[in-house]
Amino acid sequence: MKDWRRYAGAASDAERREFVGFMHELIGAAFRVIRPYFLSGTAVMTKGDASPVTLADRGAEEAMRKLIEARYPDHGILGEEFGAKMGRGYRWVLDPVDGTRAFITNCFLFGTLIALERDDGAGFRPILGALAHPAAGVALIGHAGETRLYASDGTQRAVRVRTCRQLEEATVLATTHWSTGEQRAGAGIENVIRRAKLYRTWGDCFGYFALCTAGADAMLDPTLAYWDVAAIVPVVEGAGGRVTSWRGGDPLDDPSLLATAGSLHDELLRLVHAGG
Repeated sequence: MKDWRRYAGAASDAERREFVGFMHELIGAAFRVIRPYFLSGTAVMTKGDASPVTLADRGAEEAMRKLIEARYPDHGILGEEFGAKMGRGYRWVLDPVDGTRAFITNCFLFGTLIALERDDGAGFRPILGALAHPAAGVALIGHAGETRLYASDGTQRAVRVRTCRQLEEATVLATTHWSTGEQRAGAGIENVIRRAKLYRTWGDCFGYFALCTAGADAMLDPTLAYWDVAAIVPVVEGAGGRVTSWRGGDPLDDPSLLATAGSLHDELLRLVHAGG
């Protein structure tokens, strides 16, 4: 019995019928904008926080916002590129190109993150999440009961995390190496790297895709923004995985992620905070 805390809310049958199809529409709109810019040498601009942004990021978010505002004008929107629009009941959280650094270096691991959140009176919590990879033409859509993999050829199937009970047999992924300074991780992460069977910086949203589809056993992200986290929580939990913040709490309140299939989670939390 998996007794760890879950952070995604539960989507009703009616909500899944209403919104999963619309998630596919949003993914399609984002893909249509992003694909022509990939491998095109598109111009790269620098935002105020020194992170890169392209016309693909901005155009994809604009396309998704237009669809949401036309279909659900009362819903709120929170996007990485264009900020917040207030709404009632539901809110869409958009990260149009998660992994812009991968995108601008012609790496296929970037993706689009979409979350639908519901406010039950205690603030918004995600009930549906989508993690989609334009270059590969695949997407995961997850909720508390299930995560499914959808491919551009029309096929789909449920996905589940795999069992791994020893770190020495684990594949551990991260967005960047801890010592680069891009994400403020402590030296304790070396405790994990030294023991893991395989460690790679195949990160951003792809790391969670690999975890959910039984290709990896842990994904480490010590510093994130809210729009990085909101979609990933229901996708990983729907695939049977466990998520916490870097400190072991709610990743939505403390935007950061340690994601696993569950059995290694507490050990990894202990190791990353044990010092070098």
